[in-house]
Amino acid sequence: MDDFNLDDFDFGEFDSVNSGVDLNKPLEQTPNVNDIVTTLRKRSMVVFFVVDISGSMKGARIGAVNDAIRNVLPELKKKEKGNTAAEIKIAILEFSTNAKWKTTTPQSLSDFKYDDITEVGGCTNFGTAFHELNEKLSKDGFLNSASGAYTPLIILLTDGKPSDIMMYHEELDILKRNKWFKYATRAGIAIEEGALSPECKKVLMEFTENENNVYEAKNTIVLAKQIQLVTLVGVDFVTQQGSLQNSPSTPVPQSAATFKTSQSKIDLTRHRSTVSQPNTQQTTQPSTQNTVQPNAQQNPQNNSQQFEELPQMPEFDSPQPSQTPQQSPTIPLTEIDWENDFDF
Repeated sequence: MDDFNLDDFDFGEFDSVNSGVDLNKPLEQTPNVNDIVTTLRKRSMVVFFVVDISGSMKGARIGAVNDAIRNVLPELKKKEKGNTAAEIKIAILEFSTNAKWKTTTPQSLSDFKYDDITEVGGCTNFGTAFHELNEKLSKDGFLNSASGAYTPLIILLTDGKPSDIMMYHEELDILKRNKWFKYATRAGIAIEEGALSPECKKVLMEFTENENNVYEAKNTIVLAKQIQLVTLVGVDFVTQQGSLQNSPSTPVPQSAATFKTSQSKIDLTRHRSTVSQPNTQQTTQPSTQNTVQPNAQQNPQNNSQQFEELPQMPEFDSPQPSQTPQQSPTIPLTEIDWENDFDF
């Protein structure tokens, strides 16, 4: 047999030094498959803050609201980073005599920069807030994520009784027919005088349709605690439980309806370190409390299970079989002593 000679073969462009391939250039790193899938599968989860900015909220009250929202944002970013399925967004609606959106569209946490609410004044017209909320609770409004959306978390903050006692009932009745609202997780916080006002708490009861989700903030420190914990635990609850229980095509599972009783004593250590004291000074000066202590570790098992079993969300904006929930979902915070359960 003749000797084997490589010169007898034509390797084309591989024979050329000027083949266009830079052999000294480092190889590009192959993307992590989990990063690719997470980007494709993440669903929008919108947290709505509906904030009373009537005249009585001036001073320490609106200051506590500003501090609480600002201080909870870093903790929400940690939750989003550790959650393979949810992209958390923020929407803020201000209302007094009229209502206006502080955020013209839900803001992703990476882009959102919170500016203090400083313009406070006017009456407490809940009807205007309910009307605006109904307008945006749709896929044509604030829930139009291409990858789908979780049911929202809506937190109503107020210190007063309604100035529009006739109008707000009409607007609330319309809002309750909105399927996104019907299956949302809703909370209401009655602030100082509002905590002592039957009229104020009546509105919050009608709004939440769940007495366990109506909280009384008897002072601004308690108010800040409640805003932050309701937000953090509410986001956990919606992303881990809400999407499973909020389908209008099937009855509310018994396990979801009784979630409060199965976890009535929640582990406060997960969120205790995230709650910081509010700056109760006038809000015309920017707050200096922009840092919070690190949050406790999240449970990766819950996130991974949810990621693997992520259900198809219902098309709330299209006709669906009528299915009325037994009550709006309960945020598991019913056993907290707000005055004494936190160390500063």
